[in-house]
Amino acid sequence: MPPKRGREAAEDETSQELRRTKSAVNEAMNEFLCPITFSLPVDPVMAEDGKVYERSAIEEWLKQQHKSPVTNLAMGTRLLPALQVKNMIRTMVTSGALTGDKVDAWKLKLKEEEEVAETRRKAEAGDGVAMYDLGLWYENGEKGLAKDLAKAFELYKKSHEAGDASGTAGLGDCYLVGMGVPKCPMLGATLMSDAAARGSKNACWNLGFAYADGLGGFPKDETMARRYYSMVASAAIEDCTNEGKEKAATWLREHPAA
Repeated sequence: MPPKRGREAAEDETSQELRRTKSAVNEAMNEFLCPITFSLPVDPVMAEDGKVYERSAIEEWLKQQHKSPVTNLAMGTRLLPALQVKNMIRTMVTSGALTGDKVDAWKLKLKEEEEVAETRRKAEAGDGVAMYDLGLWYENGEKGLAKDLAKAFELYKKSHEAGDASGTAGLGDCYLVGMGVPKCPMLGATLMSDAAARGSKNACWNLGFAYADGLGGFPKDETMARRYYSMVASAAIEDCTNEGKEKAATWLREHPAA
């Protein structure tokens, strides 16, 4: 049977056209990239220079200087939601028209944005655990949130008032180191001890660390450090990082009881 050259040629031409279209679409994607983060914005806004940015990135930029990151000319702080750009990016990603590493990063950011929104809803409804999680994200500048120690302090305070032991530990840490609030070691130590007694691994770790090195107004005391580091493993509330738990275990191996 003779080869279907006409059909194959048509299929090849169609394939080439699809590749050209895909290439053009991905090139057009560059027009959507935030000039600060060089990534697709999840929450795009238009600044007074007419450029579209990721909201958190341009807000942080404008805190430091009132000029355009693109033109370097003076610029005000007014930002307008770029809803058309947001909808266009979402449509092109979900349809598969846009692909690649930048799209994967956008999907991850969108997932984080949705997680933050859901956590914020829970926090506003009085959930102390959600308040603590938000405070932690603001403290570390995670989940797409700009680092804000004052907000972290307020959220830890609300979490503590809602009865969450992790929030109590976070609030105690704020007072111990002066994070988002004037330093008050006595209040910090009281709060941290209360959180440890209620099962916060993070509080146990912080107290062990403070006694081990004599930090934050605590005396250097191996017995007390051993006591609190030992409590990390058995404490009920999993609010300590794996790295922190491993450090506690390592310290205990290196400092056995006499």
